[in-house]
Amino acid sequence: MRFRRHDFSTRHDHSDYGAIRAEGKLPIIDAVKAGRQTVKEGVEAMFELIPSNHYDEVARYAQEHTQVRRGFPQFIHTCVQLGWKLSVVSGGFDFFVMPVIHKFSTDAVDIYCNHLDTSGPRLRVQWSHPCDQACEGGCGLCKPSVIRQRVHSGDGVIVIGDGVTDFKAAKMADFVFARAQLLKLVEERRIPHLPFATFDDIIAAIDDKEGPLHAHIQ
Repeated sequence: MRFRRHDFSTRHDHSDYGAIRAEGKLPIIDAVKAGRQTVKEGVEAMFELIPSNHYDEVARYAQEHTQVRRGFPQFIHTCVQLGWKLSVVSGGFDFFVMPVIHKFSTDAVDIYCNHLDTSGPRLRVQWSHPCDQACEGGCGLCKPSVIRQRVHSGDGVIVIGDGVTDFKAAKMADFVFARAQLLKLVEERRIPHLPFATFDDIIAAIDDKEGPLHAHIQ
């Protein structure tokens, strides 16, 4: 079983990071929401507004405002006990994703996230896993391409997420745990799913052998 986990935290989004000395961010946010720019284009434009010498401030802000959802350590333990492969596939950045995950596990979780290049005058996003030929593009970190690279024939895939950036991965999953925007999208597409608020909800669904999760996975 492959467990692709995306929404491990109650994190702030990229527009919040850009709020640090980033005048001009609102038109970018509006363009992404309206579909005039891809997520990739929007995030790159957002960080290009920020001088590289403000990197420490951006990193400190993100680290201080990232809170892990309740039940995450127990969730990792549950996956390990079941022999399920757990991956965090995040559109976020290594300077806050890595420290948060490593508080709970250094070897039980594969982590996929991005990096900010500070070598130039403005911050530049380095995408760790760009879109492959099977994707129509625009993802930034392409979650579907990570799944295609890592999942073997016969593996089941469970996706956990909360936003539109998780939707492409959700369409590839056998089952989805969703909240916020993603919940509405999987409901519209009738993708097998359950809503969740914390990892306690997900653990309960895993423990319920007669529940909907186990009807869709082997």
